[in-house]
Amino acid sequence: MNKKITLCVLSALCSLLFIGCDKESYIVDWAPVEIIIYAQDSSGNSIVQPDMPGMTITFQGETYTVTDWESARDEKKTKAYLARLYGFVAETCPEDSTTYRLYFGEIDGAADMDEDLVLNWPDGSKDTIHYHCSDHKEGKNPKCNRSWKLNGQEHQGHIFRFTK
Repeated sequence: MNKKITLCVLSALCSLLFIGCDKESYIVDWAPVEIIIYAQDSSGNSIVQPDMPGMTITFQGETYTVTDWESARDEKKTKAYLARLYGFVAETCPEDSTTYRLYFGEIDGAADMDEDLVLNWPDGSKDTIHYHCSDHKEGKNPKCNRSWKLNGQEHQGHIFRFTK
């Protein structure tokens, strides 16, 4: 009788183990989206400076002016990594520490959106970056439909170069 109970319990446990292996589940952590902007004059010299009066970017109805990293960073620390919109920042270029580039972000990479980001340059000119992200598919091979346009023309990636 004891052997029958033991056999039944073992059979039930084995069944539970096999049931747990039927489906795989994946947690997808979508990377935040950043926009990098390089700007130069007609001679090839960078025109980006840490202080750029008149330079703004408008995103989702809010206008951001150029600031530095110290002003943009928040001292609150957390173990969770969520997209945090730092704003519009002038930062030193990783390829040349004597010049600057502009950074805008972070935009939530898990969010579906279809947004224009309008760059207002100090000379009064404007450029429009269009960001589209939709159809997030999670699972073993996560993917989404993500695209960029610059002034209505298809653009590859999140790095933009301007001559002003």
